[in-house]
Amino acid sequence: MFPDILNILVAGLLAGFIFSMPVAGPISITITSNALKGKLRFCQRAAIGASVVEFIYVFIVIVGIKTLYTYYQPIIPYLILGGAVFLFFVGLKIIKTKIDLGKIPEEDLMSDKEINKGGMRAGLILNFTNPSLFIGWLVSSFLVFSLMSQFNLGTGGLDMIINDNVNSVSEIAGDSFEKLQEIQGDTLKTAVPVKDESSMSTLIMASVYAAAVAFGGFLWLYYFSKIIVNYRMKLNLGLINNTIKVLGFVLIGISLFLTYKSVFMF
Repeated sequence: MFPDILNILVAGLLAGFIFSMPVAGPISITITSNALKGKLRFCQRAAIGASVVEFIYVFIVIVGIKTLYTYYQPIIPYLILGGAVFLFFVGLKIIKTKIDLGKIPEEDLMSDKEINKGGMRAGLILNFTNPSLFIGWLVSSFLVFSLMSQFNLGTGGLDMIINDNVNSVSEIAGDSFEKLQEIQGDTLKTAVPVKDESSMSTLIMASVYAAAVAFGGFLWLYYFSKIIVNYRMKLNLGLINNTIKVLGFVLIGISLFLTYKSVFMF
């Protein structure tokens, strides 16, 4: 069991770190814009909030998505709409921001609680109102465990549980999983019978993987924001302000797109 846990731990850390790298998502854009302002404490707390939700979502993807997705699917439009509204106001706030490095001492800007308040809340809300994380981590986990199976790395049966979950959710979601179903036969040649998802060993494996993914994602967001904060002083102040405004408009654009999608889902 220990070798399987070690395999899952390493795979989860790598998956969380790598799949968190794209910077076009709401949480990445929010952290980037605040890092350019020098608000390191805000970014760190936002990363913690986002990682907490990520842990919950990944755990559910493994042990409970078959049951939960049936009940979760009807409220997806409302979650998307709620997330769109939140993103709109975050984007609006970012656009209105103008940095003046001379007004606030650098140390206070990076760590002052009042200046940096709201980071944890932003991270929690941005990821919680992002239903695509469910499907995203189901697909990502499927690919991770399929690759591990190809290299004969022990997964404690999680590869077959994910495979079973993909089949179950595809019956509800329809076309979204066609490509995954096409590659299932090739990627899971070494599969073993599905284990009982309620067993203690499965819960332990799922917890380890979810925690590793969440921590890997946190590490990326933490160091990504730290690098931006440390090197932003090398950038022209006007460029920083303009970049922040562009990121604000991008968030508003995402919010309008999500609003459009949610309306057609009702």
